[in-house]
Amino acid sequence: MNLSEWRRRRVQCEKCGVHLSAASLTTHMETKHGVYKSLVLNRTLEVDAEPVTYRARLSQPVDRFFCPVPGCTGDVANESTLRRHFRYRHPNDLVCTPVDGCPPKCEHCGLQVTLKQRLRGHAESKLCRDLEARRVQHEAAAVSASALQQSFTAYGVELERVELFKYLGRLVSYDDSDTQAMRSNLQKARKCWAWISRVLRSENASPRVCGLFYKATVQAILLFGSETWSLSPSAMKCVEGFHLRAARRMTGMMPKKDATTGAWVYPASKDVLEAAGLHTVAHYVRVRRQTIAAFVVERPIFAMCQEGGRRRGSSAARQFWWEQPCDFLQARDVAMARSVVASDIDEEEPQDP
Repeated sequence: MNLSEWRRRRVQCEKCGVHLSAASLTTHMETKHGVYKSLVLNRTLEVDAEPVTYRARLSQPVDRFFCPVPGCTGDVANESTLRRHFRYRHPNDLVCTPVDGCPPKCEHCGLQVTLKQRLRGHAESKLCRDLEARRVQHEAAAVSASALQQSFTAYGVELERVELFKYLGRLVSYDDSDTQAMRSNLQKARKCWAWISRVLRSENASPRVCGLFYKATVQAILLFGSETWSLSPSAMKCVEGFHLRAARRMTGMMPKKDATTGAWVYPASKDVLEAAGLHTVAHYVRVRRQTIAAFVVERPIFAMCQEGGRRRGSSAARQFWWEQPCDFLQARDVAMARSVVASDIDEEEPQDP
Protein backbone atom coordinates (compact mmCIF):
# COMPACT_ATOMS: atom_id res chain seq x y z
CA MET A 1 0.00 0.00 0.00
CA ASN A 2 1.56 3.30 -1.10
CA LEU A 3 1.15 6.67 0.63
CA SER A 4 -1.87 7.82 -1.39
CA GLU A 5 -3.70 4.55 -0.82
CA TRP A 6 -2.83 4.74 2.89
CA ARG A 7 -4.40 8.19 3.14
CA ARG A 8 -7.52 7.19 1.18
CA ARG A 9 -8.25 4.13 3.27
CA ARG A 10 -11.55 4.24 5.17
CA VAL A 11 -11.49 4.55 8.96
CA GLN A 12 -14.15 4.98 11.60
CA CYS A 13 -14.31 7.80 14.14
CA GLU A 14 -14.13 6.45 17.67
CA LYS A 15 -16.38 9.25 18.95
CA CYS A 16 -19.35 9.35 16.57
CA GLY A 17 -18.79 6.23 14.46
CA VAL A 18 -18.81 8.03 11.10
CA HIS A 19 -16.74 6.49 8.28
CA LEU A 20 -14.31 8.79 6.47
CA SER A 21 -10.89 8.77 4.83
CA ALA A 22 -7.81 8.51 7.03
CA ALA A 23 -6.48 11.86 5.77
CA SER A 24 -9.62 13.63 7.09
CA LEU A 25 -9.69 11.99 10.52
CA THR A 26 -7.45 14.54 12.25
CA THR A 27 -9.46 17.52 11.01
CA HIS A 28 -12.71 15.74 11.86
CA MET A 29 -11.59 15.13 15.45
CA GLU A 30 -10.54 18.77 15.85
CA THR A 31 -13.62 20.40 14.36
CA LYS A 32 -16.36 18.02 15.50
CA HIS A 33 -15.11 16.72 18.84
CA GLY A 34 -12.41 19.17 19.95
CA VAL A 35 -9.79 16.41 20.22
CA TYR A 36 -6.28 17.54 19.33
CA LYS A 37 -3.42 15.12 18.94
CA SER A 38 0.19 16.21 18.82
CA LEU A 39 2.84 14.58 16.65
CA VAL A 40 2.92 10.85 17.36
CA LEU A 41 6.45 9.69 17.99
CA ASN A 42 7.92 6.24 17.84
CA ARG A 43 9.62 5.26 21.06
CA THR A 44 12.80 4.66 19.06
CA LEU A 45 13.02 8.38 18.31
CA GLU A 46 13.33 9.24 21.99
CA VAL A 47 16.28 6.97 22.79
CA ASP A 48 19.66 6.40 21.22
CA ALA A 49 18.90 2.95 19.83
CA GLU A 50 21.38 1.12 17.61
CA PRO A 51 20.28 1.11 13.96
CA VAL A 52 19.22 -2.19 12.45
CA THR A 53 20.27 -3.03 8.88
CA TYR A 54 17.68 -4.88 6.78
CA ARG A 55 18.32 -6.59 3.44
CA ALA A 56 15.73 -6.10 0.72
CA ARG A 57 15.33 -8.31 -2.34
CA LEU A 58 13.48 -7.71 -5.57
CA SER A 59 10.32 -9.76 -5.85
CA GLN A 60 10.45 -11.37 -9.29
CA PRO A 61 6.74 -12.02 -9.92
CA VAL A 62 5.72 -8.36 -9.43
CA ASP A 63 9.13 -6.73 -9.98
CA ARG A 64 8.85 -4.61 -6.83
CA PHE A 65 10.63 -4.19 -3.52
CA PHE A 66 8.75 -5.08 -0.35
CA CYS A 67 9.78 -3.55 2.97
CA PRO A 68 11.84 -6.14 4.90
CA VAL A 69 10.86 -4.76 8.32
CA PRO A 70 8.55 -7.27 10.07
CA GLY A 71 4.98 -6.03 10.21
CA CYS A 72 5.42 -3.30 7.57
CA THR A 73 3.33 -3.65 4.42
CA GLY A 74 5.14 -1.05 2.32
CA ASP A 75 6.01 -1.84 -1.28
CA VAL A 76 7.88 0.40 -3.73
CA ALA A 77 9.09 0.28 -7.30
CA ASN A 78 12.86 0.79 -7.03
CA GLU A 79 15.74 1.09 -4.57
CA SER A 80 15.62 4.88 -4.35
CA THR A 81 11.99 4.93 -3.24
CA LEU A 82 12.71 2.10 -0.80
CA ARG A 83 15.36 4.22 0.92
CA ARG A 84 12.92 7.12 1.03
CA HIS A 85 10.34 4.78 2.55
CA PHE A 86 12.84 3.90 5.29
CA ARG A 87 13.50 7.59 5.93
CA TYR A 88 9.79 8.22 6.54
CA ARG A 89 8.72 4.98 8.23
CA HIS A 90 11.91 3.63 9.82
CA PRO A 91 14.21 6.66 10.28
CA ASN A 92 16.60 4.92 12.72
CA ASP A 93 17.27 1.85 10.55
CA LEU A 94 19.20 1.14 7.35
CA VAL A 95 18.30 -0.82 4.24
CA CYS A 96 20.67 -2.79 2.02
CA THR A 97 19.68 -3.32 -1.64
CA PRO A 98 21.20 -5.61 -4.29
CA VAL A 99 22.61 -2.90 -6.59
CA ASP A 100 23.36 0.12 -4.39
CA GLY A 101 24.25 -1.83 -1.27
CA CYS A 102 23.95 0.10 2.01
CA PRO A 103 24.87 3.75 1.32
CA PRO A 104 25.52 6.07 4.29
CA LYS A 105 22.97 8.57 5.51
CA CYS A 106 23.07 12.25 4.62
CA GLU A 107 24.34 14.26 7.56
CA HIS A 108 21.61 16.86 7.00
CA CYS A 109 18.38 14.99 6.27
CA GLY A 110 19.17 11.42 7.36
CA LEU A 111 18.30 9.86 3.98
CA GLN A 112 20.56 7.12 2.64
CA VAL A 113 22.24 8.72 -0.36
CA THR A 114 24.52 7.10 -2.91
CA LEU A 115 27.74 8.71 -4.10
CA LYS A 116 26.14 9.50 -7.45
CA GLN A 117 23.31 11.39 -5.77
CA ARG A 118 25.77 13.32 -3.62
CA LEU A 119 27.72 14.41 -6.69
CA ARG A 120 24.49 15.58 -8.31
CA GLY A 121 23.94 18.03 -5.46
CA HIS A 122 21.62 16.21 -3.09
CA ALA A 123 22.52 18.55 -0.19
CA GLU A 124 21.15 21.56 -2.13
CA SER A 125 17.95 19.83 -3.30
CA LYS A 126 14.45 20.60 -2.09
CA LEU A 127 14.06 17.02 -0.86
CA CYS A 128 17.05 17.39 1.47
CA ARG A 129 15.78 20.70 2.84
CA ASP A 130 12.29 19.31 3.48
CA LEU A 131 13.62 16.18 5.17
CA GLU A 132 15.98 18.26 7.30
CA ALA A 133 13.09 20.44 8.47
CA ARG A 134 11.15 17.27 9.23
CA ARG A 135 14.08 15.93 11.24
CA VAL A 136 14.32 19.15 13.27
CA GLN A 137 10.60 18.98 13.95
CA HIS A 138 10.81 15.39 15.14
CA GLU A 139 13.79 16.14 17.36
CA ALA A 140 11.92 19.04 18.97
CA ALA A 141 8.91 16.80 19.50
CA ALA A 142 11.15 14.14 21.06
CA VAL A 143 12.60 16.71 23.47
CA SER A 144 9.08 17.83 24.39
CA ALA A 145 8.00 14.22 24.94
CA SER A 146 10.95 13.55 27.23
CA ALA A 147 10.26 16.78 29.15
CA LEU A 148 6.74 15.55 29.91
CA GLN A 149 8.24 12.72 31.93
CA GLN A 150 9.47 15.21 34.52
CA SER A 151 7.28 15.77 37.58
CA PHE A 152 7.15 18.78 39.90
CA THR A 153 6.22 18.84 43.55
CA ALA A 154 5.21 21.58 45.97
CA TYR A 155 5.44 20.90 49.72
CA GLY A 156 5.73 17.22 49.00
CA VAL A 157 2.63 17.10 46.78
CA GLU A 158 3.05 16.30 43.08
CA LEU A 159 1.54 18.99 40.89
CA GLU A 160 -1.04 18.07 38.28
CA ARG A 161 0.12 18.23 34.70
CA VAL A 162 -2.36 19.39 32.04
CA GLU A 163 -2.09 19.54 28.27
CA LEU A 164 -4.03 22.79 27.89
CA PHE A 165 -4.78 25.79 30.09
CA LYS A 166 -6.18 29.26 29.59
CA TYR A 167 -3.98 32.28 30.26
CA LEU A 168 -5.35 35.82 29.84
CA GLY A 169 -8.17 34.49 27.68
CA ARG A 170 -5.92 32.50 25.36
CA LEU A 171 -5.50 28.74 25.26
CA VAL A 172 -1.88 27.68 25.76
CA SER A 173 -0.93 24.14 24.74
CA TYR A 174 1.84 22.04 26.24
CA ASP A 175 3.24 21.26 22.78
CA ASP A 176 3.35 24.97 21.77
CA SER A 177 0.66 24.51 19.13
CA ASP A 178 -1.60 27.44 18.25
CA THR A 179 -4.22 25.31 16.50
CA GLN A 180 -6.39 24.92 19.60
CA ALA A 181 -6.31 28.67 20.30
CA MET A 182 -7.29 29.34 16.68
CA ARG A 183 -10.14 26.80 16.79
CA SER A 184 -11.43 28.32 20.04
CA ASN A 185 -11.42 31.81 18.51
CA LEU A 186 -13.11 30.51 15.39
CA GLN A 187 -15.89 28.87 17.39
CA LYS A 188 -16.54 32.07 19.36
CA ALA A 189 -16.47 34.19 16.19
CA ARG A 190 -19.05 31.95 14.51
CA LYS A 191 -21.45 32.41 17.42
CA CYS A 192 -20.90 36.16 17.44
CA TRP A 193 -21.43 36.38 13.68
CA ALA A 194 -24.64 34.35 13.96
CA TRP A 195 -26.03 36.88 16.45
CA ILE A 196 -24.96 40.08 14.74
CA SER A 197 -25.82 38.96 11.20
CA ARG A 198 -29.50 38.68 12.15
CA VAL A 199 -29.56 42.30 13.29
CA LEU A 200 -27.78 43.52 10.17
CA ARG A 201 -30.10 41.52 7.95
CA SER A 202 -33.21 42.86 9.68
CA GLU A 203 -31.95 46.43 9.32
CA ASN A 204 -31.06 45.84 5.65
CA ALA A 205 -27.60 47.32 6.18
CA SER A 206 -25.30 47.95 3.24
CA PRO A 207 -22.24 45.69 2.68
CA ARG A 208 -19.87 48.44 3.79
CA VAL A 209 -21.75 48.97 7.05
CA CYS A 210 -21.82 45.23 7.64
CA GLY A 211 -18.07 45.15 7.11
CA LEU A 212 -17.55 47.84 9.75
CA PHE A 213 -19.66 45.95 12.31
CA TYR A 214 -17.85 42.73 11.41
CA LYS A 215 -14.40 44.24 11.97
CA ALA A 216 -15.40 45.85 15.26
CA THR A 217 -16.98 42.75 16.80
CA VAL A 218 -16.44 39.42 15.03
CA GLN A 219 -12.92 40.04 13.74
CA ALA A 220 -11.73 41.24 17.15
CA ILE A 221 -12.73 37.84 18.57
CA LEU A 222 -11.41 35.87 15.60
CA LEU A 223 -7.92 37.39 15.64
CA PHE A 224 -7.41 37.65 19.39
CA GLY A 225 -3.78 36.77 20.08
CA SER A 226 -3.03 36.24 16.39
CA GLU A 227 0.09 38.43 16.61
CA THR A 228 2.09 35.40 17.73
CA TRP A 229 0.25 32.70 15.81
CA SER A 230 2.33 30.08 14.04
CA LEU A 231 -0.10 27.98 12.02
CA SER A 232 0.22 25.54 9.16
CA PRO A 233 -1.24 26.58 5.78
CA SER A 234 -4.13 24.10 6.18
CA ALA A 235 -5.03 25.54 9.61
CA MET A 236 -4.86 29.09 8.29
CA LYS A 237 -7.25 28.19 5.48
CA CYS A 238 -9.97 27.63 8.11
CA VAL A 239 -9.68 31.23 9.27
CA GLU A 240 -9.54 32.58 5.73
CA GLY A 241 -12.53 30.44 4.75
CA PHE A 242 -14.71 31.78 7.57
CA HIS A 243 -13.63 35.34 6.76
CA LEU A 244 -14.52 34.93 3.08
CA ARG A 245 -17.88 33.23 3.78
CA ALA A 246 -18.84 36.09 6.08
CA ALA A 247 -17.96 38.58 3.34
CA ARG A 248 -20.15 36.68 0.88
CA ARG A 249 -23.08 36.89 3.29
CA MET A 250 -22.59 40.64 3.66
CA THR A 251 -22.46 41.33 -0.07
CA GLY A 252 -24.90 38.68 -1.28
CA MET A 253 -22.28 37.45 -3.76
CA MET A 254 -22.97 33.77 -3.11
CA PRO A 255 -21.83 30.87 -5.32
CA LYS A 256 -24.37 29.81 -7.93
CA LYS A 257 -24.92 26.51 -9.66
CA ASP A 258 -24.83 26.47 -13.44
CA ALA A 259 -28.04 24.85 -14.65
CA THR A 260 -26.46 23.62 -17.88
CA THR A 261 -23.24 22.08 -16.58
CA GLY A 262 -24.18 21.49 -12.95
CA ALA A 263 -20.93 23.10 -11.74
CA TRP A 264 -20.78 25.68 -8.98
CA VAL A 265 -19.52 29.13 -9.99
CA TYR A 266 -17.82 31.09 -7.20
CA PRO A 267 -17.27 34.86 -7.35
CA ALA A 268 -13.70 36.07 -7.15
CA SER A 269 -12.53 36.42 -3.55
CA LYS A 270 -10.88 39.75 -4.30
CA ASP A 271 -14.13 41.22 -5.60
CA VAL A 272 -16.10 39.93 -2.61
CA LEU A 273 -13.71 41.42 -0.07
CA GLU A 274 -13.56 44.71 -1.94
CA ALA A 275 -17.34 44.99 -1.98
CA ALA A 276 -17.46 44.50 1.79
CA GLY A 277 -14.53 46.84 2.44
CA LEU A 278 -12.37 44.06 3.88
CA HIS A 279 -8.88 42.68 3.38
CA THR A 280 -7.47 39.21 3.81
CA VAL A 281 -6.78 37.77 7.26
CA ALA A 282 -3.04 37.79 6.55
CA HIS A 283 -3.24 41.56 6.02
CA TYR A 284 -4.94 42.16 9.38
CA VAL A 285 -2.46 39.94 11.21
CA ARG A 286 0.41 41.82 9.58
CA VAL A 287 -1.03 45.13 10.76
CA ARG A 288 -1.41 43.78 14.31
CA ARG A 289 2.19 42.66 14.36
CA GLN A 290 3.42 46.00 13.12
CA THR A 291 1.37 47.81 15.77
CA ILE A 292 2.92 45.79 18.57
CA ALA A 293 6.39 46.16 17.05
CA ALA A 294 6.01 49.96 17.02
CA PHE A 295 4.87 49.89 20.66
CA VAL A 296 7.94 47.89 21.66
CA VAL A 297 10.36 50.08 19.71
CA GLU A 298 9.02 53.32 21.18
CA ARG A 299 9.54 52.17 24.78
CA PRO A 300 12.69 53.51 26.49
CA ILE A 301 13.73 50.02 27.60
CA PHE A 302 14.14 49.00 23.97
CA ALA A 303 16.97 51.52 23.50
CA MET A 304 18.60 50.22 26.67
CA CYS A 305 18.47 46.67 25.34
CA GLN A 306 20.00 47.78 22.05
CA GLU A 307 22.88 49.50 23.83
CA GLY A 308 23.51 46.48 26.05
CA GLY A 309 26.57 44.43 25.37
CA ARG A 310 26.38 40.98 23.83
CA ARG A 311 26.88 38.19 26.30
CA ARG A 312 29.54 35.63 25.64
CA GLY A 313 28.30 32.69 23.59
CA SER A 314 25.27 34.48 22.13
CA SER A 315 24.74 35.15 18.43
CA ALA A 316 26.36 38.26 17.01
CA ALA A 317 23.48 38.97 14.62
CA ARG A 318 20.32 40.21 16.36
CA GLN A 319 16.98 39.37 14.85
CA PHE A 320 13.74 40.89 16.13
CA TRP A 321 10.50 38.93 16.12
CA TRP A 322 8.61 41.50 14.04
CA GLU A 323 11.11 40.98 11.22
CA GLN A 324 9.86 37.44 10.72
CA PRO A 325 7.78 36.78 7.56
CA CYS A 326 4.02 37.17 7.90
CA ASP A 327 3.24 34.89 4.97
CA PHE A 328 1.45 31.89 6.43
CA LEU A 329 2.77 29.70 3.64
CA GLN A 330 6.11 30.01 5.50
CA ALA A 331 4.66 28.95 8.86
CA ARG A 332 7.55 26.57 9.48
CA ASP A 333 10.14 29.38 9.01
CA VAL A 334 8.11 31.67 11.26
CA ALA A 335 8.10 29.10 14.05
CA MET A 336 11.86 28.52 13.74
CA ALA A 337 12.56 32.28 13.73
CA ARG A 338 10.40 32.81 16.79
CA SER A 339 12.24 30.08 18.72
CA VAL A 340 15.63 31.56 17.75
CA VAL A 341 14.61 35.04 18.88
CA ALA A 342 13.26 33.71 22.16
CA SER A 343 16.54 31.96 22.93
CA ASP A 344 18.51 35.12 22.10
CA ILE A 345 16.36 37.19 24.44
CA ASP A 346 16.90 34.73 27.29
CA GLU A 347 20.65 34.83 26.77
CA GLU A 348 20.93 38.61 26.34
CA GLU A 349 18.66 39.68 29.19
CA PRO A 350 20.57 42.31 31.24
CA GLN A 351 21.31 41.30 34.78
CA ASP A 352 20.30 43.39 37.77
CA PRO A 353 23.11 45.56 39.11
